[in-house]
Amino acid sequence: MAGLPIDTTLSDGVPAWLIGPLRDWLVVALDSDEVLARRVVMRLRWERSIGRGYIDQLVWCNGDQLLTVVDAVLQLNTSLWERVQFLKHRPDIRAIDPAQELSDLLADGASRYTVDVDRHCLTVLLDPTVTAAVKQAVAADPVAGDHLRTAFAAAYGLNPDPDKAYDEAVLAVEALACPLVCPNNTRRTLGTVIRDLRNQDTQWALAIGDDSGQPASPARLVEMLALLWEGQSRHAGAPNSRRQSPTEAQAAIHLAATLVQWITDGVLYRR
Repeated sequence: MAGLPIDTTLSDGVPAWLIGPLRDWLVVALDSDEVLARRVVMRLRWERSIGRGYIDQLVWCNGDQLLTVVDAVLQLNTSLWERVQFLKHRPDIRAIDPAQELSDLLADGASRYTVDVDRHCLTVLLDPTVTAAVKQAVAADPVAGDHLRTAFAAAYGLNPDPDKAYDEAVLAVEALACPLVCPNNTRRTLGTVIRDLRNQDTQWALAIGDDSGQPASPARLVEMLALLWEGQSRHAGAPNSRRQSPTEAQAAIHLAATLVQWITDGVLYRR
């Protein structure tokens, strides 16, 4: 318009131009399923509207509530996740993917939110390179990946939970580091891994070389592990106990994703 560049400003809420498309999407996603709609209403702790069905109540909610409703439908409508797996194995079928359609709607409407990597909820829109790095780490190991997915949704979701995000980031690294470094310790934690690596420094090496061209000692990786472990506020009720900040939680996830990828790829190995 008039030769001006596209406005790339992102909206936190639901701008007027997104209200209609999101309502249209809800009609398709709910697919006349009053039971699913009732579950959403109950999960949101909403009182049922007299003289109106559950689907109508959700579709015609206030505009500023639409993202909350959409997020709840994504979490509860498992057919949306299963459909993704079905379409992956049937490339010959040209069918609408509701989750992808929602992602496109939010992108076209300049929303600050998008559909998360597993299509289970809404998350903050991030740089594609960052998202790709997290996806790669998630795919590296099923157990660690499950913790990373949970951490990512808790940190970047519509209603963030920084404490949960940080906890899950630590668990993701523990899932790989503990069996590798201290397999015989039944009470192992990330703290145990850090202690053992420091005590057994000469027994471990990194695939990255030092300034002499020899495999580097694990000291730098131990510093990364310690940063993640010591930044976590544990033991509620302790003098130094506190809530994790959103920035801490987000940083913990990306640090954990790097550590998961390194350990999976064998960057840390026993000499």
